[in-house]
Amino acid sequence: MPAANRLPWALVLTAVLAATAPVPLSAQLGGLARKAKAALSGEKVATPEPVATPGATPSDPVRVSAADRIDAASLDLFVQALAAERSWLDERARIRKSLRTPDDYRSCAEVTTQTSVEGKKVMQMYLDAIASPDNDGSTEFMTALANKMKAEQDRIVLAACGHDPAEYGAAPIPGAAYQPSEHAAAEQVGLPQLRYAMLKERIMPFCSVEASSRGTGEARVRGIGTGIYYVYEADEVALLSPRCDELVRAMRAIA
Repeated sequence: MPAANRLPWALVLTAVLAATAPVPLSAQLGGLARKAKAALSGEKVATPEPVATPGATPSDPVRVSAADRIDAASLDLFVQALAAERSWLDERARIRKSLRTPDDYRSCAEVTTQTSVEGKKVMQMYLDAIASPDNDGSTEFMTALANKMKAEQDRIVLAACGHDPAEYGAAPIPGAAYQPSEHAAAEQVGLPQLRYAMLKERIMPFCSVEASSRGTGEARVRGIGTGIYYVYEADEVALLSPRCDELVRAMRAIA
């Protein structure tokens, strides 16, 4: 199973490291992960404290890399991806409720492919293809035939027996490195998965700040650890502020 790299240092956090004794990176990342998980699940956590109060200007200009910058187009895709992820999770939950036991499914699949009317039709299709003049004995022919056979068998088994319980195991725990729902949703809306993960990581800390404290210019929100901040350019602040309530609701809906 592929594993998505969602480490905040790779994607999401523009860090301002203070000159004083730094917190070990492992501690910083662990704290950020715990904080993000708590925020998404709606747990009560300490409200992030903005460094810049309304109307104030940070001492150093905020600069966000082009790869991490939040723009209108990607934010719209982000909202679509959150809705797609919620739908994906709901569909998986619905399917899990209808699953047979593994033994029952296995027995049903064997009967369906070997002795049912539909199963016999698929087998006859295979025999006819083998005897066909089109069969040149090549690897390409046999591979195409095998793929067609499997697709037909999968179709009749799904209709007769439902989904394979082996493909619908327990959902990954929140915060797990690989979240299949995230990959599926990002692909569905055409948003790169790593950017989708980055947007989740950057948006929640900003929107967790009280609206009256966000200001109208560039902003810095304290992260976990000495001198660690999430930073936002003025255009990002202007884009996110009026949509924070909508974004937080959508993100918590998939937690």
